Amino acid sequence: MKISKQLQKLKNLNVKAENCLTRDEAKKIISKATKAQSKINF
Repeated sequence: MKISKQLQKLKNLNVKAENCLTRDEAKKIISKATKAQSKINF
């Protein structure tokens, strides 16, 4: 996958993280961000 696509996902997740209100929502965002980050750090 392209690194630029993963970076865009991380940016979008950052916006969601700033607006999330629940712990469950935050856990999902962290999980997705970790997955995107791992694809960048191959």
